[in-house]
Amino acid sequence: MKLYGIKNCNSVKKAMDTLKQRGVEFDFLDIKKINSDILSVWLKQKSFEELINTAGLTAKKLGLNKEKIKSLTHKELEKLVLENPSCIKRPVIEYEQKIYLGKEYELVL
Repeated sequence: MKLYGIKNCNSVKKAMDTLKQRGVEFDFLDIKKINSDILSVWLKQKSFEELINTAGLTAKKLGLNKEKIKSLTHKELEKLVLENPSCIKRPVIEYEQKIYLGKEYELVL
C-alpha cells in the first residue's frame, strides 16, 4: 500500500494513525513529488473533478471550482495539478491497483 500526502495535513495524519492502529503497513510518499506518470495512473480511475479538492486552500487560491475544472482541457488540468499538487484531495492511497481519495481509505480497512 502506498499513501500519498503531506505530513502536516490533518486528513493524512488521521489516515496514517488509523492504518497504524489497524496494523496496516504502508509506504508514505510526499504528494508534492508526484510526476506525470503517477498522475496518469490515478487518472485512469479518477477524474480531475474527483481528484481536485475544490474546498481546499490551494484550489481556492487558484480559483479552481467545478465550473473552472470543466472549462479547462486535460493538458491544462494536468499541468496545473503537477505544478500545484497540494490541490489534490488527500490522502491518495494506491492499494491492489485501486486508487482511494480522502476518506475512501476507510474502504480498504
